[in-house]
Amino acid sequence: MNHDYTYRDHPLRHPNTIFIPEDEVNMMEEYVEDRRSRGCRTNKDADYEGDIRVPTSVLDECHESFTAADEKRKKASTDFFSDTGLMALLCRHDQVLWLVNMKSAGEKQHYALALVNRLFEHLPAPVTVGLLYDIGCQFHRSCIKWGFLEEYLPRLAFAISIFHAYGHQWPCQLIYHPRKCLGFGLSDGEGCERLWSALKKLIPSLRVSGVNYRSSGQWFGTDHVFSISSGYSFLIHKLNIFLRNHLKDLVAGYQESGLLVRRSRIFTREF
Repeated sequence: MNHDYTYRDHPLRHPNTIFIPEDEVNMMEEYVEDRRSRGCRTNKDADYEGDIRVPTSVLDECHESFTAADEKRKKASTDFFSDTGLMALLCRHDQVLWLVNMKSAGEKQHYALALVNRLFEHLPAPVTVGLLYDIGCQFHRSCIKWGFLEEYLPRLAFAISIFHAYGHQWPCQLIYHPRKCLGFGLSDGEGCERLWSALKKLIPSLRVSGVNYRSSGQWFGTDHVFSISSGYSFLIHKLNIFLRNHLKDLVAGYQESGLLVRRSRIFTREF
């Protein structure tokens, strides 16, 4: 739930949390903006960008095909939610390694970069990583174009999650399909989809959550005493608004049909 940042929840961090700290994610965002401000490292008019074996025109078509590749396309409103989603990094056994809280409306690349960077910080120098991502071709392209993760690029092999690969262009599938890449075995890269399927039952109850609840213009948070009753008042307040709106539509419909409606007060308490 979005709220005034002067009334943020108290930080409650588990000692063994797998969430990457917000400060670290913000640093990665600044790093990405700095790299892009310096200009791209590849020739825009070239048929191929750097060492990428897929033509630039094909990559452009893949970019247009996937919502995740468009950082400017909004998936959730930041007017109502402080956190707009989660991005996860899983191993090939579908075990969650790290999570990132997304704060922007679109799926920006600095979230994925923060996850991959954290992974390499915990790996020995000789280790090579096979990265399966829905838009692996676009992620590889950005790393070459802007110089992201340049110290790790020689140890990174990019591929596309197997069920998402069929949404990419055929030349892109020839290069990035995991069944056509050495070292990926039978890994399908769809662990995140299985994770979201397992967590989907939590979405309705956690969509609006936190310590801060607003009721009648008053905040119950860090500077106020919070109790169960304040959260209850907030829920009743929202329920009243919902019922009023639907009753107005119902009454209007009866009036248009010529039926006489006697209006009565059904709410015993205002919040």
